[in-house]
Order: sequence, then structure tokens, then C-alpha cells
Amino acid sequence: MKKSIKSKKSSSKYSSLAGNMFLFSVSNFGSKIISFLLVPLYTYVLTTEEYGTVDLISTTATLLIPILTLNIQDAALRFALDKNYSPKDVITTALRINLIGAVILGAGLLILVFTGLFNISTEYLFFLFLLYFFGALNNAFTLYLKAKDKVSVIMVSGLLNTFLMCMLNILFLLVFKTGITGYLVSMAAASFASVLYQFFAGKIFKDIELRRDKNITREMVVYSLPLVANSLAWWINNASDRYILTFMCGVAINGIYSVAYKIPTILTTVQNIFYNAWSISAIKEFDSEDKDGFIGNIFSLYSFVSVMSCSAIMILNIPISSLLYAKEFFEAWKCVPFLLVGTVFNGMALFEGCLFTAVKKTKDVSKTTLLGAGINIICNFIFIKFFGALGAALATMLGYAVSFLVRSIMMRKIIKIKIDRPVIISSYILMALQSVAALKENLWYVQIIIFILLIIVQHRYIESFFRKLKNFSKKKNGAK
Repeated sequence: MKKSIKSKKSSSKYSSLAGNMFLFSVSNFGSKIISFLLVPLYTYVLTTEEYGTVDLISTTATLLIPILTLNIQDAALRFALDKNYSPKDVITTALRINLIGAVILGAGLLILVFTGLFNISTEYLFFLFLLYFFGALNNAFTLYLKAKDKVSVIMVSGLLNTFLMCMLNILFLLVFKTGITGYLVSMAAASFASVLYQFFAGKIFKDIELRRDKNITREMVVYSLPLVANSLAWWINNASDRYILTFMCGVAINGIYSVAYKIPTILTTVQNIFYNAWSISAIKEFDSEDKDGFIGNIFSLYSFVSVMSCSAIMILNIPISSLLYAKEFFEAWKCVPFLLVGTVFNGMALFEGCLFTAVKKTKDVSKTTLLGAGINIICNFIFIKFFGALGAALATMLGYAVSFLVRSIMMRKIIKIKIDRPVIISSYILMALQSVAALKENLWYVQIIIFILLIIVQHRYIESFFRKLKNFSKKKNGAK
């Protein structure tokens, strides 16, 4: 009887994770496919300098969000899932800190405009503020809605954002031909519509209160403050190379490098779907002994899917690049292999990060990410000097790899995860070797050989995956 109860509990864990992944996949795939199809439009209409400028504005907004909001959005998820706290207090605190951050940024930008300290267009500063403000609210609302189990609202808001972005870009770039300004207007308007939908459809307005609970504010800030360093370090790993590359090689090279990220977005989409669902399950289902093997099984499956997807995309890199990248943007294909491998390591590090946050060890998360960021910056200055944009991609890959490796070692102190380490390590080594072979157009056959070796190494996961798929199909047919 006890075994039956345990089996049902274990099954419910997988079902809950799978259900959330399905809802997030509808939103993410729809959004990313449309965004992916817009890449040829951007590379055709915008110059490399214009695309590089837009990328720097959005990247800067992404940097400012965790700093000025004290990364309170992560606390919104963790505390809203905790039954000891009132969800109304959680979202009210998060929103209040977001508004304070917006006021600080607005004041800072006004000082820049009136003093002329930097030769930056007022128009760009205005859009920087809008992208920051709507982005910060979107992050806080999304994580709060995840905790409230309103995934369908998040799904629709994501699709709405992408649909509007697509329509407005076509209107402003092709019809009105407003160039970079039209692109920025599209981004800001789509983000605003998404936030507005979440606010009303998710009924967040009903949870906001004017009263202030100082205790929960203090607790949420203590939890989220170490994650500011983590977010900054993550940003350094993900975006500092754009600034260093611009400084050392110019904004045009940054435009080419920035567009190279569009192909790894295919893999990032899969990871985001999983991460959004896993960030909930990791907190709810955390077990330091991993008695039923749930966490180990999910880790192994996620690693398998990430590695095989990375390998397959690398093989198709040049054909995809020829379809996506117009004119001088085609050179971006050379940066893709290292960025893909870096994306895999980043995804695995994020998986482990959820386990650290489940036990509120946010300082450890920050330490590991900061270490990777330090490696990234040092490698950027060394490799960009010799290899240009390719050096930036290599530095990014190494930064993520170090974060993942150190986090894996530290994770053993908080959980005894059940995984087949020799298989996973050998898969990562083969994947890294493929990324080197992928730098040469005429070594495509080496990539195929490595892909076959990966299948052989991970054959147990493949068999297990199809076995579970077959069993699920039988249960579904039996239910009918």
C-alpha cells in the first residue's frame, strides 16, 4: 500500500512538471518561432551599426533591472509559493520596489539629458527607460503568476507580446520605413501590452494593497539581494562581451555578433520552457536525498535533450545561417558553435541554481556565477584581441562552463542527486569537440560522426525516453 502511495506521489511530480512544460511550450514556441522568422527582416532592413545599437539599448535595460529592483522578482516567486506569507504582501512589496527603481532611473536619465555628460541621444535614453520599466514589471508579474499557478495568463501574454512585436515591426520597418526608431517603438509597445494583460487577466490589481509590511519587505530583500550579484554575473556572461567587442572592434562587429545569438535561441527556447516549469517543481518537490530519483532523472533527461539538440543544430548551422542572415551578417555563423555549447552549460547551471534557491542558499548561486563572469571578462579581453567576435563567443562558453562545473561540485553538499556521471561528462566532451570541428565548413562529416557517438553514449536515455512515450500512449488509449 505504501509503495502504491509513493508511486502515485512520484507520478504526480512528473505530471505537474509535464503539465507546466506544456503550457510554457505553447507560449515559448509560438513566440520564438515568430521572432526567429523576423531575423531576415532585421538583417535586411537594418544595418549592422543599427542592429548593434538596438542590442546595446536592450542589453543595458536588462542589466539595470536586477540592480534597481534588487532582483525582487525572484523573491516574488519564492515567497508567493511559501504558505507562511500572504501573496498580497509579496506582490505589493515587489511592485513598490519596482516603482522606486523606476524613479531612480528616471532621475538619473534626466540628469544625463540636462547635463550632457555623455553624447547619447535623448531618444535612445527615453526608450531605455521604457524597456527597463516594462521589462521589470513583466519579470515581477510573470514570476508571481507562476507562483499563483496562472501559467495560462503568462502563456497568452507571451504570445501577445510576440504578435504585436511582429505586426508593429512589419508596419514600422517595411511600410513606414522608420528604421531603428520603429524597432524600438515596437519593442516598447509590445512589452507594455504584455504587462497590461498580465495585470488585468491575472487579476494582480486585486492583490495590491496600500499597507506596508516591513517584515516581509526585509525578508524578501535579504533573500533577493545576493541574487543581484548573480544576475549581474549572469549578465556579464551573457552580455559584457557586446560592450567589450564594441569597444575593441566597433559597433558594426557587435551587430554581427549579436545576430549570431539568434540560432542558439532555438536551444534557449527549449531550455526556457523547461526552466519555467522546473523553477516551480524544484521548490515544491525538493528532497535532499532524492529518494525516488525524481531530480536525478529530470537532470539526466534535460542534459540529454540539451546535448543532442545542441549537436543537431551545430550540424545545420551553416544552412540555417544562409537562410537567416542577409549580406554581411552571414559571418555570424562562425560564432554560433561556441555560443551553442555555452547555452547548454548555462542551462544546466540554471537547473542547479533552482535547487540552491529551493533551500534559500542564494549566496552560493551568486558566488558560482560571479566566478564564471570573472573568467568571461578576462577571456574576453584576451580572445577578442586575437579572434574578434569568435573570441567573444569562446569567452562566453568558458564562463558558463566554469559556473556549471563549480556549481556541480558545490551542489553535492545540499543534495545527493542520482545520475550517471561518466555518461554525462563524456557527452559534454564530445559536444565541445564538435564545436571545434564546426568552425570549419569542410568538416561536416566529423560532426555527423560525433553525433552518432553521442547517440551510442546516451542510448540508455534514448531507449528510456521512447519507452516512457510508449507507456504514456498506452495509458492514454486505455483511458479512451
